[in-house]
Amino acid sequence: MKNDIVRCECVDMAIDGSGIAKCGDLVVFVKEMIKGEIADVKITKEKKSYSYGIIDKLIETSPERVESDCPIAYKCGGCDFRHISYDHQLKLKKEILANILKPFEVLDIVPDEVHYYYRNKVQIPYRDAKMGFYRKYSNDIVEFDDCLIESKTANRIIEDLKELLKDYPKAGQIRHILIKQNHDQSEMMLGFIAYEKIDLTDIVNILIKKYPPICSVILNINNKETNVILGEEEILLYGKPYIMDEYHGIRVKISLKSFYQVNYRQMLKLHELIRELSERDEESRVLDLYCGIGTISLFMAKSAKQVTGVEIVKEAVANAKDNAMINRIENVDFVLADASKGMDSYLKDKDIVIVDPPRKGLSKELIDSLIKNGINRIIYVSCNPQTLARDLKLFENDYHISEIHPVDMFPYTIHCECVVRLEKK
Repeated sequence: MKNDIVRCECVDMAIDGSGIAKCGDLVVFVKEMIKGEIADVKITKEKKSYSYGIIDKLIETSPERVESDCPIAYKCGGCDFRHISYDHQLKLKKEILANILKPFEVLDIVPDEVHYYYRNKVQIPYRDAKMGFYRKYSNDIVEFDDCLIESKTANRIIEDLKELLKDYPKAGQIRHILIKQNHDQSEMMLGFIAYEKIDLTDIVNILIKKYPPICSVILNINNKETNVILGEEEILLYGKPYIMDEYHGIRVKISLKSFYQVNYRQMLKLHELIRELSERDEESRVLDLYCGIGTISLFMAKSAKQVTGVEIVKEAVANAKDNAMINRIENVDFVLADASKGMDSYLKDKDIVIVDPPRKGLSKELIDSLIKNGINRIIYVSCNPQTLARDLKLFENDYHISEIHPVDMFPYTIHCECVVRLEKK
């Protein structure tokens, strides 16, 4: 019954990072409980076949439990595992992945050696004079002073903006703050997402003077009441409409709307893994679907005959084309199109196809096209193991599926990037 306290043993971990605990036949999902622990659990919600609970008192504690180093851990929706040692997080993540991706073999997760202050992008909602992260499963804003996974500079800029916006009469028009930076923080972008055009001159002047790396400030207008953060209209308030970064000797433009992996160190490892699994050679013709600003395409073009990238975001395609020109890479081209449909003409002469879809995974139409066109080798990069598992089952009859290679792109969270090679039978 709700509010009852029951003694439970945690026997497994759920995909959302909570512990799966049992008390006889009762199954309880318990926030912050670790596999192997025994605790008195207070029931907070009952469902037909399971319940939810919180730890009332730990009876037997896991040796992998650590003191959380974040004062708002588990109040905001950012981190899931701040109470677990990093090495053990990797072990638990691998177990979670293995459960979801059965019967495919999941290899050890490629760790991040630093795993603090690793994010090069931060999106902060702003409402009712509050700036912070959304509480998990709600629209409540949890404010913070020092986020341990965002960059230190981004943390300081957010702190300054909290003060600057207190006396700003149009602050209520601002919906989000977006900060991007390159890997050495020599260039930073500041984005204001607002309901309407507003004058931010004084605020911008203060910030660019205090933070010289800020070389791009953009006002993005979004007056639609949806969950989509960015609107169509952009106004350049300062500097240039992009920042520059470099990886594997390749220089790239990153705009406000462009996708770029948030963890630079792990992105480099991910790229090496993709290239290794693709087994490409100088005669390979590669199609890179959901290519973003072309980071994988440009990297693959160094050792392939021809690479074509497909992306639906026009700003990203423009960046990708510029990036090819900047780096004088001539055996790559980029197409503005929806990779989820109508890809037959692009697939016809390709040896290798790389897919890096959003969390919803691949469309049935694209999977059917890949199979019908008899693509020899597919490299699937996934940020969602559930849709990856669903899609791999659709490929099983026609493709040999290799081991799953996970990369810890998002330390202290439940999320992980996975790479898998599919070879035509």
